[in-house]
Amino acid sequence: MRTFMMFLRRSALLFFTLCVFTPLPVSAESPSQNPFAGDAQAIADGKKHFEGVCAGYCHVTESSTRPGQCPSLFDCEWKNGAKDADIFRIMSDGVPKTQMIGFKGRLPDEMLWKIVAYLRSASKCQQDGKPSAAAAH
Repeated sequence: MRTFMMFLRRSALLFFTLCVFTPLPVSAESPSQNPFAGDAQAIADGKKHFEGVCAGYCHVTESSTRPGQCPSLFDCEWKNGAKDADIFRIMSDGVPKTQMIGFKGRLPDEMLWKIVAYLRSASKCQQDGKPSAAAAH
């Protein structure tokens, strides 16, 4: 009986040690490429999310003529990066000393990526941030 109790104590100590000192797996980082790029349904969902969350408070819609209190996301002036991964990072982390809050933990990554897909599809710019032929003056 005494041997069995020592075994239980050592097992419990080993279990406790493994639980406390073993690092938990960290979730994979967000992809650098938009998993919803070119997906028509995701773009339609992204438009709804954008209109409900982003355009509902700060940004203007693609066809709006009113001035927005925050920058237009449909022109070619990207101050904090023009790639999909940059836009996702900005939406996730926010921009310090601006009204742009971070949505990480508030909105699912999937929703943010769909918004990026929509912005990209409705933008007057190409992927590299330069005006597309249709938007060039």
